[in-house]
Amino acid sequence: MFNSLKITLALTKRHRADFEYTVFRETHVTPLSKPLNKCRAALITTGGLHLMTDEPFDLNIRDGDSSYRMIPGDVQAGDLNIAHKWYNHKFINADLNCVFPIDRMREYVGNNTIGSLSDEHYSFMGHIFKTDRLLKNSAKLGGILKESGVDIVFLTPT
Repeated sequence: MFNSLKITLALTKRHRADFEYTVFRETHVTPLSKPLNKCRAALITTGGLHLMTDEPFDLNIRDGDSSYRMIPGDVQAGDLNIAHKWYNHKFINADLNCVFPIDRMREYVGNNTIGSLSDEHYSFMGHIFKTDRLLKNSAKLGGILKESGVDIVFLTPT
């Protein structure tokens, strides 16, 4: 993992010397206030996924597209498209669950590991160099999730 981080940082510096990145060595954890099998969960990915009927992420924004797209809870793999040029889509094309594990989450609900799934899940675009707007959109989305009764979010970075 650490070697992958070194490679990523070196490539980023080569292509965007102006990018100021932060490496988090610790992650704050908020303990669950209720059992997992009573929690409502949502998925968030940075895979650049969007519904075929939605506007794709804008790949021409130099600093990255900081918007997000809603993905309905009843989504099927064939409903989605990928607008992300910074990772290989080979495995995701074979199995959407590699980046958006909706089928696994449905199984967890089915076997009572997780209480329920949100009616809405979300996708951001990864590869964001200017994060001001991303932080604002993330906070906005956090409020939306909280208002809809989501207790936990499973983030799948790409």
